[in-house]
Amino acid sequence: MEVTGVGQYRAMQNSYPSQKAATAPQTAEQKTVSANTDTVSLSGGAEYLKGLQEQFPKMTFSVGNGFTGKTKQNTGGNASLWAFTLSPNLLEKMSASPEAEAEYTQKLRDIERATSLLDNFTKASGMKTVYCENYIDENGQLHHTSISVRKDELNEKLRTEARENAEKMIERVREKNKEAADKLEELLNKAEETGELALGDEDMRWFSSAAKSLEALQKKDDADDEEAGGESTKSSGCVGINAQKLARMLAAAKTRSQVQAIIAQIQSDLRECDAGKEQGMDVDEASYSAAEQLLQQAQQQLGQAENREATPEEEMASALASLM
Repeated sequence: MEVTGVGQYRAMQNSYPSQKAATAPQTAEQKTVSANTDTVSLSGGAEYLKGLQEQFPKMTFSVGNGFTGKTKQNTGGNASLWAFTLSPNLLEKMSASPEAEAEYTQKLRDIERATSLLDNFTKASGMKTVYCENYIDENGQLHHTSISVRKDELNEKLRTEARENAEKMIERVREKNKEAADKLEELLNKAEETGELALGDEDMRWFSSAAKSLEALQKKDDADDEEAGGESTKSSGCVGINAQKLARMLAAAKTRSQVQAIIAQIQSDLRECDAGKEQGMDVDEASYSAAEQLLQQAQQQLGQAENREATPEEEMASALASLM
């Protein structure tokens, strides 16, 4: 799936923090549903939405139509790339039939992968997101607008490391998708020059394309390892988990929030394998078992992790472990 845009949502895509936020069409009062809330006042599908939240623990869902504009909930310290507004019509479609549910769940997984790449790219570039809105329409298409700014606390050495980290990821993408790599490099240069990174629908399409390329490269690397007699985390025609990457991410995690993010990632990967089993697909049991062990390790590490904000160095280390 490629994440595409719709013209009616482009009004906000070039809005900077110093500019007055545009008012997006189809704005509606949004009713947030928490996965931890037992009773939710939402017309139809409350339980279904809670189940969907469990499938995608890294993503936070609310229900509504279109963008709200800049609010306290989506700017400053509350800005999150992982907050998504879902069309109520999309939920209705997903709950109507198993076929529709499978189709749109896959689209959500594609969006999750693209967002993960964007999140890691932003952190590895030494940027911080200060405004973000994500709207997934009734056809499962993502509409995105966000602004990230350079972190003032990064010194010259850290900026150099941040640039190198992002370049490593871009060069990896270039092995499979030169066009997407060129676009990401363009965004990186623009962010370095201006200190700001404003993204919209078209930019997310490139992150989606790049994420697919990285996934394909990982499958190829694993297939090569298997052919050479090594252990494979993902083999052709088989659903599996990149346990080695998850282990690197866990080793780099120092704070509670970082460990919690990895726990959510592992849980999401395990659920994706479970979904593959239900659809009759083969599952790489070795990688599944390794992920289960990592989940237990992460849960133990959570109790020992420090409850504080990650330092710039720790954020970059975590981002690099996620990218490579």
